[in-house]
This record gives sequence, structure tokens and C-alpha cells, in this order.
Amino acid sequence: MTATQDQPAPVMIRLEGVTKRYPGQSRDAVEHLDLEIRRGEIVVFVGPSGCGKTTTMKMINRIIEPTSGRILLDGEDVTRTNPDQLRRRIGYVIQQIGLFPHLTIGENIATVPKLLGWKRDRIAARVDELLRVVGMPPEEYRDRYPKQLSGGQQQRIGVARALGADPDVLLMDEPFGAIDPITRDRLQNQLLRLQAELHKTIVFVTHDIDEAIKLGDRIVILQEGSRIAQYDTPEQILTAPANDFVVDFVGRGASLKRLNLTRLSEIPLRQWPTIPVGETPARALELLRSVEEGALLVLDPERRPLRWVMADDLRRGGERGLAGIGVSAAGTVEPHATLADALNELITARYSAIAVTDGDGVYLGVADFDQIQEAIHDMRAAAVSESRAGLVSGG
Repeated sequence: MTATQDQPAPVMIRLEGVTKRYPGQSRDAVEHLDLEIRRGEIVVFVGPSGCGKTTTMKMINRIIEPTSGRILLDGEDVTRTNPDQLRRRIGYVIQQIGLFPHLTIGENIATVPKLLGWKRDRIAARVDELLRVVGMPPEEYRDRYPKQLSGGQQQRIGVARALGADPDVLLMDEPFGAIDPITRDRLQNQLLRLQAELHKTIVFVTHDIDEAIKLGDRIVILQEGSRIAQYDTPEQILTAPANDFVVDFVGRGASLKRLNLTRLSEIPLRQWPTIPVGETPARALELLRSVEEGALLVLDPERRPLRWVMADDLRRGGERGLAGIGVSAAGTVEPHATLADALNELITARYSAIAVTDGDGVYLGVADFDQIQEAIHDMRAAAVSESRAGLVSGG
């Protein structure tokens, strides 16, 4: 069933009075938690250390058994089902990745399908499909071992393995926490791209409010004992925090954090003058003289960005061809990237615009500082309007 504004998606996960108290402890780690998570949403659990967010998530697939309460998965009480069978229906991704070092990448991804008794041909097709889904060509990566991959690549394989049996629910426990910031941004964007295609129900645990704002359809901010301080959309949490705890947890810069609420797909991209890499520098210089922009974007035969070239580049190094002059256009972003991602790229870019590409790297347009500044202006105007509306309704 497709959710609409009038008809929300059905509840996929329901927690009813879920409590967890560890032996020998005088207080509950999770205290009588009630929560509904709708099908196809990314719901992010966030809160300070020790608030019970990971414990809560692990009770959903019964890695940790609840002391009391009920957990329903698509209407079925999972506290009464076989835990091993339950875990095969739920994908699970952890920070440490947990790939089996003695198995190839293909064998790692095939783990759950094999346990479920899938036929060999079906497993092989699924492995190749998932490698393509996470952007890793199967002919290149299928027979490698985990130690031959970077940390970011291993984490992508961890996601592929969790999706092996095509589960409806994916649990992700701080999956990008041990990755460097640049790779982390890319993995977050890839997760958003995957979700746009797959529409899974995802429970994501993080300690990072910026990550929660970027990824979550809804965010659960938890206090000690997994008590809910606020369960809402990222925009509502930033513009209408429920209490002082939420205000303190979100911290300063709430307006700037709203840059994580708008994606490049939601704003009109600017079109930039481009030229195929096979054209001559003389033709490029002629084109450059006819446009207002100070550079051309050189595209390869598949229309993927290669270089930014300016007039001086063309005059000094024209004999090398367009592929050998200018500066690299490698720092691209996809439409699922946020304005904050684009701003980060622009700050470190060697040119004043950043190329936007689709999932295959094909050029779509550019984003620049003027567009981001305009978006910030619109956000500020919207915030003022919301504030005035609140004053009127409150009066």
C-alpha cells in the first residue's frame, strides 16, 4: 500500500510496553517503551550514551530479549516466534561490519540466502544484483576477500549482505560511525539512494544528531531509560523542539542544520556550459568567449564530468587536449545529497560550482554558492513565517 497525506503507511514495527532490566540492576535500561514505525520509513534512534537506543533496536530482532512487553512485526508478535527464524527476516548492519574474513565477498552476501535454502542459481543472481545495487561491479568484487577492500567498501558489502534475502526491515547500529567523514557522507548518500529504490523499513541508531537529521524520515530522541523526549520529523525537531532536553541535545546551529533537510533534487540545478573531451582547445576557447561563465565543464563520452577548464588553461596547455588541462571535476554529488553536502564540497572544491551527477555519474547540472545562499534565505523566511503564525495562534 502506498502512503498518501490522507492515508499514512501501515505500521510495520510496534513496540508495546517494552521493558528491559538486566539482572542485578535496580533500574530499567529500557522503560515501558511504546513506539510505532511505519512501513518504508527510515526512523533514527538518537540520544546520549546509555539512553538505551541500541538495546531497543536489538530487542526488535531479539538479539536482546525484552523483560516484558510486546514487539510486533507486520502484526506478528515476534516475542513468541523462533528468534533464529526472525533474524533471517531482518537485515542487520553494525559498525564493526562483521564480514567473515575467510569467505569471499560473494559468499558473505550469500550467507542468509544459503541458510534459507535458496538454489545456487538464485543465490548467484542475487549476489550480483546486490553488488550492482551498492555500486560495486560483481565481476570486479565478487571473488575478492574483505581484507582487499577499504573500510567504506566493506561497509557497503555489509549493507549488501543485510539485504541478501530481501528483508522488509533493516536494522543499522551506528553503521558509519568508524568511517572517515568524507566516506561517511558518501555512504549516507548511497543509503538514501538505495532507500529511494528499495523502500525498506529502516531502524537506524546513531549518536550524531546531524546524521539523524540527514537520514531520518522521523527521529526518536531518547532520554535515559529509552524514554522518548520527542518523536517527530527532522524539521519539527529543529523548528519546534518538545522540551529543553531536545533543545540542548540538538545544540546550537539549528538553522544551519536545516541545510540537511533540503536535497539537491528539490532545487532547480543550474545548467553550465559543457564541451565533449574530444573537441579541440581552439573550439573550447571559442565557446568560452560566447558564455558568461569563466570556465567550461569537460565531459567524457558517457557525459561524465572530467575537468574544469578556463581560458588560461586553453592558451597555455592546449596542445595536450582537453583531458590534460584544467582542474579535476572529480568532486561530484548526486541528487540525494543535501545542501550541507554540497556546501562541504564547494568549500574544498577548486572551482566555484560543483557538478551534480546521477547514479551512473552522468552530468545533470551544477550547484553553486548562490543557490545555497538562496535556499538559506528561503529557510529563514519560512522560519519567520512559522514564528509569526505561532504567535498569532498562541494569542
